[in-house]
Amino acid sequence: MNCETNNTFECKVADIMKKFTRLLHVFFCVALVITVVMTLTIFFSDIYSIFKTGNLTSGTIHALGALLILWTLSELLHSEIRHLRGEKIKVTLFVEVAIAAMVRKLLILSSEGISLQDGSLYLASLLILGIVHWFMQPRTSNPS
Repeated sequence: MNCETNNTFECKVADIMKKFTRLLHVFFCVALVITVVMTLTIFFSDIYSIFKTGNLTSGTIHALGALLILWTLSELLHSEIRHLRGEKIKVTLFVEVAIAAMVRKLLILSSEGISLQDGSLYLASLLILGIVHWFMQPRTSNPS
């Protein structure tokens, strides 16, 4: 059914839903910006705690974890901007976010001490996410 020439109830509902979805993505962008500001606050707090407490190892790992989250938020925000401009959201982005979150978790747990069993579980999960990401990448054939 072509809604450009058809003025049916279904077409009107579809138009309303399309506008609502666009508004929802604008909300996502605003929420991501707020989250970036909050994460920057955490990052600078981690840097401040390095100098205040002198615990360079733990503070640096926490700051790196905050930077990893900032990178992830930046990618999500960039993806939302592209979506608002009409491009499709790449599903691989969500796998990359999960990988970044898992790496951050491993970084922080390694500074706080983690059992071998828990560490192995996180590493196996990270490996599975990496394999999933690898399978999702488009393949290009190499001309020989």
